[in-house]
Amino acid sequence: MADWIVEAPGARIAVFEYGNRSADATVLLVHGYPDDHHVFDPLIAEFGDRARIIAYDTRGGGETVVDDGLSNYSIERLAADAFAVVDSIPDRAGPVHVLAHDWGSVQMWEAMASPRAAQAFASYVSVSGPSLDHMRELSRSWLLRPTRWPSLATQLGRSWYIWGFHVPVLRGRVPHLFSSLGNEDAPVPDPADQQRGVALYRANILRRLTAGPAPRCEVPTTVVVPRRDRFLSEHLAEDLDRWIPRLRVTRVDAEHWWPYTHPGDAAALVLSYS
Repeated sequence: MADWIVEAPGARIAVFEYGNRSADATVLLVHGYPDDHHVFDPLIAEFGDRARIIAYDTRGGGETVVDDGLSNYSIERLAADAFAVVDSIPDRAGPVHVLAHDWGSVQMWEAMASPRAAQAFASYVSVSGPSLDHMRELSRSWLLRPTRWPSLATQLGRSWYIWGFHVPVLRGRVPHLFSSLGNEDAPVPDPADQQRGVALYRANILRRLTAGPAPRCEVPTTVVVPRRDRFLSEHLAEDLDRWIPRLRVTRVDAEHWWPYTHPGDAAALVLSYS
């Protein structure tokens, strides 16, 4: 059961606390699709008592309850949830370190663009979840350069499931196929989360890949790029230094669910900022 519930517009966010409340570092873990916060169980065990860990079920996953309507899955509300969860942490002292994966990372880029980010977040580790605004700007630049058309075509091919989520006749079948083609070592998703999480893509992808603000992040950031990620191209890490002043890009020999399969490496990377 959740340790506490955060009331947010259109949702009731389930929040969970682990680790050592007296530790110097507080770490916020944000999961992606089609997971819930339990995808971080191996990572939480690696942290042990070296950090205070806060995890929550994002909209579409786990114990979090979301009202009907695609607007309740908008990336703006997802970003607001992150701040609401941070504000709800009992006896919090200072900003928190963030590790986010997949859609958790996508939504945290929105939070990192907020003027509040530098006060709320001490560092950001992003794994396999690009900024939609960066993807839009990068895709436009590739489109104008014929030599980069193969990169654009490669990523469009890897995103096949996203386009399937937008086709009514395929929407109910694609989530299962998506999971069956994932990392063999990935956790088994809850079928309910597989279906509910489709709303994340339907509410955000098309509108933010056609228009939106310029990407922005003033928080010290490490972008982890798994070399064998079958859903995301390594090329999406290009040009990040144009809008992230304090950036590290780390390429790892792993598949998409790196925080789950390499929890020791993930914990060490987060704690390197503390």
